[in-house]
Amino acid sequence: MAHRRILAALLLAVMAASVLAACAPAASVAPATATTIPTPSPTPAPTAIPYTTPAWFQHAVVYEIYVRSFADSDGDGIGDLQGVAEKLEYLDALGVDVIWLMPIYPSPSVHGYDVTDFFDVHPDYGSLADLDTLLAAVHARGMRLILDFVPSHLSDEHPLFQEAYNNPGAANTEWFVFTNEAHTRYASFAENLDMPRFNHYNPEVVEYLTEAALFWLARGVDGFRVDNVTFPPTEFFVSLRQSVKSDYPDALLLGEAWVTDPRSLSIYYTEQFDALFDFPLYNLLQALPNGPGDGILNGRSSTILVNSLFKEQAGRYPQEGLSLRFLSNHDTDRIASEVRGDAERQRLAASLLGALPGPVLVYYGEELGMPGRKCIAPHYDSCRRAPMEWTAEQRGDGQPTWFMDTVSFNVSSDGVSYEEQHSDPNSLLNHYRHILSLYASTPGLQSSHIAFPAGSWSGQGGLAFVRGEGEYAILAVFNFSDEALTLELEAFPLPGEDLNDLLSGAAFTGAAPGAPWSIELPARGALWLTASD
Repeated sequence: MAHRRILAALLLAVMAASVLAACAPAASVAPATATTIPTPSPTPAPTAIPYTTPAWFQHAVVYEIYVRSFADSDGDGIGDLQGVAEKLEYLDALGVDVIWLMPIYPSPSVHGYDVTDFFDVHPDYGSLADLDTLLAAVHARGMRLILDFVPSHLSDEHPLFQEAYNNPGAANTEWFVFTNEAHTRYASFAENLDMPRFNHYNPEVVEYLTEAALFWLARGVDGFRVDNVTFPPTEFFVSLRQSVKSDYPDALLLGEAWVTDPRSLSIYYTEQFDALFDFPLYNLLQALPNGPGDGILNGRSSTILVNSLFKEQAGRYPQEGLSLRFLSNHDTDRIASEVRGDAERQRLAASLLGALPGPVLVYYGEELGMPGRKCIAPHYDSCRRAPMEWTAEQRGDGQPTWFMDTVSFNVSSDGVSYEEQHSDPNSLLNHYRHILSLYASTPGLQSSHIAFPAGSWSGQGGLAFVRGEGEYAILAVFNFSDEALTLELEAFPLPGEDLNDLLSGAAFTGAAPGAPWSIELPARGALWLTASD
């Protein structure tokens, strides 16, 4: 049965690829007048499973957790699944809907992306029973949990690879991409020999990886963040989707395709993924993933490109396909470091994130302002994935200590910890709580509608858009410059003149609908304006 599903999916994928190639539209140009982003139309393609995305993910707040660094329940210095369970109240209060766990599988590395067993839990993190307990607790709170799924490669210490290496006669010798007759050289992820590539053109590999995905879904996992989807062939992901959606139609498939051009990114939607990370927007906001950014968030790039990007995405992505917006993740420098520690810019970035349509991602510790940049050998990305700062002194109940090297960006009593921020109404943590509460409760922000009103700014660094429509419309205005800017709109887009800023509660005066209107915004300022009742 599994093989029949695979073969059918392969044929469908070939047909879909032909349709996509024939239907690709020409590149668009940003308009000079008011822009309402059109409702996108899905590219038609044959399918055995309707292209639908889980309703629970449409406007979700996703929280990414590196389990090793998040919360330590047993005092061994290493975060674990029980630790995550003990922090669910914190996540619930923050406004989290979906928890994404980075790889929890057995692995010889600290990062876990070189898997030695796709059907078990790393002993540092606990057991399958611990995962079951966590899942039950997550679901009891109305939240969801997704796992990192790594189908591109595995560990060179995995028994399957060990059997095939240097053994051309092995039963599973065709599972991998060997490049010499002795089977001692092979394709690997990013040329890291400890992560050999799978041969996805082998139906046995497809079936094995599909069985692994179904194993976790059967335990109650709500879906997957799928790692490195730019390497395996389209046919593999079409087959995986067909199998997953046949048994678990409400499961999420979220793809990590690090592609910054919407035209190239669009191919990963149809028949493959429900949602993709919005790397094109990240590229505009940050510009540099490995150093202080020169993008919009630092006031060093043109904001008009945001208008153009949203129009391009609407024209190329299927209507059902979702974009997950984010400021940073485990593969990038943290947002606090991206903006060079500027506290106002961190708050501004959070305000922008909460105003964008669709699901959004918060990387653990981002809400506290934890810094982190890629380090030199041997630590590399560990500096981006340092322990969550629960306590001011980085010692105490639940505090992981596995990475406390002198290159760590964690500093005691610097104001960057839960202990120092949770009771401070002006803290970054409470700003995130406020933003995410508004995001979840405000009809205009739950809409997929976004429009860019015609107007002009007195200088570079201003951005304005309307979220929602009619009485629920919100005018979101941002100034990424280091100086005050004036926005002049040709036609006021809200239905009333008495305005309220959702972020601060302050009152403002608008204009009659359709009349010219202007406002001055302070440096690094943000407003979410609505018409008062």
